[in-house]
Amino acid sequence: LAPEGHHVIHAYTAGNEPYHIWERFEGVDTNKDAAYLALKEERAAPMWEAIRRRVPRVEEGVVVRQIGTPLTHARFLRRHRGNYGLALAAGGGFEFPKVTTPLPGLFRCGDSTTAGIGVPAVASSGAQCANALLSVWEQLKMNDKIKMPSSASERLLQRR
Repeated sequence: LAPEGHHVIHAYTAGNEPYHIWERFEGVDTNKDAAYLALKEERAAPMWEAIRRRVPRVEEGVVVRQIGTPLTHARFLRRHRGNYGLALAAGGGFEFPKVTTPLPGLFRCGDSTTAGIGVPAVASSGAQCANALLSVWEQLKMNDKIKMPSSASERLLQRR
């Protein structure tokens, strides 16, 4: 995800950010609203403090910094009131849906499937969908056709 010589830090809090503190910004140009931008910084501060405990001068190397809010999730991810993760029915069991569905040929991936929330889990759910569609060997052949750079996949294909 990051160019050579750079890294990605993806940090997030539990999905319990109170929506009511963000509601006043609905319909506002959030790129320019000073109060909105200040609230984003205020709410992100504890995460930066936690990161600085492990990487003391982390901000010195930041090239791109993005802070998401419940409004961000509502707008770009089409999430009700900016929430994310699995929607559990009251009184039901706790089980993440699988990537397969009862409808042939319909698969699902994302933060509301078996892998869970967060970038690594969502990426994993995409891999689970690929595994449901094609065998590993079929995927490796497909990677070769689209010139997917992967010396590991080439070695696996040669062994076969």
